[in-house]
Amino acid sequence: MNDFKDNSWNDKPRRKALRYNGPALNEEIQRLPGGAPRMAALREAIAQADRQEDHRWRLFFRYDYACEAIFRDDPPKCMPVAAEFQAIFEEHPDVLGANGKEMYLMIMQMGVDPIASLPQIPLAQWEKLMEDYHSLVKRFGGLGLRTYYQQMFQFLVPVDFDRAYQYFEKFWKTGRDAISDCRACERSYAVRMSLLAGDREAADEYGRPLREGRISFCSDTPQKMWLAYLEDAYRRGDYKEAAPTAEALYRKGDKDRSNLDYVGAVLQCWAHTDNDRAVALAEKRLAWSLGMWDQLLVYDFSKGAWLTFRELSKRMETVKLELPQEFSLWQEDGVYNVKALAEFFHSQAEEVAGRFDARNGTKWYHKDLEIAGRPPRTMP
Repeated sequence: MNDFKDNSWNDKPRRKALRYNGPALNEEIQRLPGGAPRMAALREAIAQADRQEDHRWRLFFRYDYACEAIFRDDPPKCMPVAAEFQAIFEEHPDVLGANGKEMYLMIMQMGVDPIASLPQIPLAQWEKLMEDYHSLVKRFGGLGLRTYYQQMFQFLVPVDFDRAYQYFEKFWKTGRDAISDCRACERSYAVRMSLLAGDREAADEYGRPLREGRISFCSDTPQKMWLAYLEDAYRRGDYKEAAPTAEALYRKGDKDRSNLDYVGAVLQCWAHTDNDRAVALAEKRLAWSLGMWDQLLVYDFSKGAWLTFRELSKRMETVKLELPQEFSLWQEDGVYNVKALAEFFHSQAEEVAGRFDARNGTKWYHKDLEIAGRPPRTMP
């Protein structure tokens, strides 16, 4: 079953004969593939639950939609349903029972987190939303405080790293609770913060339990840790160190649209170390980047694709590719000028970097793009 329109819940003649049943509808949805197919089904389920005023399932379906957007598709798409969840929960705070406050805090966290990926949202608006989230944490007796500090430092990295690191230290010293991220992800964040601070020894120590398999992995780890080490290697121009990590990241980090940051990081390495594979990967995953709300993922992919085609342009003028018709430079015959492709992706990355830097009041992303464009210092 690849499309919700193909199942009985979306078959209009049959649906008239069926009474609405939230649990049965949910069971049907869970059989669908994750990501876009399940999100389409959940949109229809939300509409049905709203019509029936089934407040419990109005909340559950919105929560599941937010999770699909965050973990398998385009993270900012969770933001509207998080706002709707808030309004429904405040009006009907008891329908979810004992776990309601945890779900409420979790979806509020998911609703604020993607602002880091949307440069059109001003810092002042993010600060106000984080104040509101902090008030919610206090309202529920401190539940989610560690997660609040986590969100603060992750957002502030490209804005004010010193302030971000202070929040990271608060995060690490605060006890875990029911809505804390998984332990493996938390250690991956610690690896990244340590590497950005120039402390490789601390990063290696934070990452040791992951490398030794002493911590259970979620579906996004150890990819997050590998990405942190890759970014550090790129900053140092050390592609010899980066190459095996890029291979590992590709094997586990090429699953869905939410993985475009991993794909972009692999492209950045392969652009120099295995250009043919880089071209094939850029060709295969371009469709994921089209129409994305998440501009940080667009930036990551565009940066990698720019380097891929820049390096390819050094050995050929044109290349034959199967690219989606929605792509701005689409050619019916599939023959593309390689320099034009490189210029397109560089221009796109530069434009997004400029919007982030203008919002953040820094030059973080332009510096990142400049570093990416430098020739490797070491090669495999």
